[in-house]
Amino acid sequence: TKLILLDSLLQEKKLMADLSGQLSFSDPSENESHSDDRLEKRCTEAKPSCDTNLKLGEERMNRRRLTRSSASSVPSTYSSTDSDSEVAVKKPIRRRRRRKRTASKEETSLVRKSAEIESALVTGDKDRLAQLAVSPMGLLSDEIRVRVWPRLMGIDLLETDLNIPTDDEVKHHKEYNQVVLDVNRSLKRFPPGIGESERPALQEQLTRLIIRVMIAHPNLHYYQGYHDVAITFLLVVGEELGFQIVERLSISHLREFMAPTMAPTAKLLQYMYPVFRRRNPQLFKHLEKAELGTIFALPWLITWFGHVLPDYGDVVRLYDFFLAQPPMMPVYLAAAIVLHREEEILSTECEMSSIHGLLSQIPQDLPFEKLLVDSQLLYEQIPPHSIKDEAEKGDSALENVSLLQSLSKYLLYGAPVVLGILVLRIYYHS
Repeated sequence: TKLILLDSLLQEKKLMADLSGQLSFSDPSENESHSDDRLEKRCTEAKPSCDTNLKLGEERMNRRRLTRSSASSVPSTYSSTDSDSEVAVKKPIRRRRRRKRTASKEETSLVRKSAEIESALVTGDKDRLAQLAVSPMGLLSDEIRVRVWPRLMGIDLLETDLNIPTDDEVKHHKEYNQVVLDVNRSLKRFPPGIGESERPALQEQLTRLIIRVMIAHPNLHYYQGYHDVAITFLLVVGEELGFQIVERLSISHLREFMAPTMAPTAKLLQYMYPVFRRRNPQLFKHLEKAELGTIFALPWLITWFGHVLPDYGDVVRLYDFFLAQPPMMPVYLAAAIVLHREEEILSTECEMSSIHGLLSQIPQDLPFEKLLVDSQLLYEQIPPHSIKDEAEKGDSALENVSLLQSLSKYLLYGAPVVLGILVLRIYYHS
């Protein structure tokens, strides 16, 4: 556009120069004393050509004005690297706005539950913490469990037990050798993220934790499976808090398991059969006919399922639930699992070894959140005090069956010997 305007100005200047040349009457060096006649003659001769040139000039000017106006109305595609050229203005690139990702319902509920747990911790509301531990998904993470589990057990986080036994006291305890054997067999309970180099130190801490509880409570008796419970608390909260939690559990939830014999534990397991009879009579008869007993559920109960569940997340989720529930709740969860597998059991041969083999292997895809709800409903609808007498009768019947089995074995193996002695006496007397 600038070049066009410049060109037009140059041409106008040239035109004006031509006109001035034609309109000049004399050379500037000539004398001013020319006569009037000569001047008039010169003007008369120049007038026609002057008028013609003026008309031509006006026409050229009009054409250039039209050209400039039309050129200015049309966008120019001219580009140049000259300093006088106009730099083309780039159109801004329109970027697509990123849409904000909306949080899913599950994410929203997790955030809300985390905030509720934090609020209950700040206010010290133990009942609310227990409700949140029982509700779906439990306490969400180990970082939260470190703070909540001690509160559920009534432990002051500032309290520290200074009565730590020496290494000699630990090694000379009567249960030390058995504890070491069990701890060395517990390698599979360590999560995959723990390296081989860290495990010896954890095993040493676990052994010391267990022996400390035994020293603090000489009336308690160690049992195989106790280390499966203790290792979970060690991994989540560490040795010191783990010791305090396990110590309190040992005189409350785990007390029946730490008796001199397993008889109290066997009585607890008998509570399952009255639940089966009331909830599913067909399943109850099938199990009773097969003479299954309760031994299949023993490792479930005494380890809080820690020994039979390979997934660490499932184990700590169950511990959230058990810590906030009465001591009998693991029995009701065992009953809920058996009831959940009704179809598998009824389709299995009604024979003790077959059903025992089926139930001793817990499936990896059990819906634990649903089962926890089911076990809580069973506890509320069929509480322990309502089936206590029936469970004790079942335990007595079990003892009688065991006695009869012992007598039958004695007669089976002892009868030939007795008959041989009688035959020899008759032979000698005759």
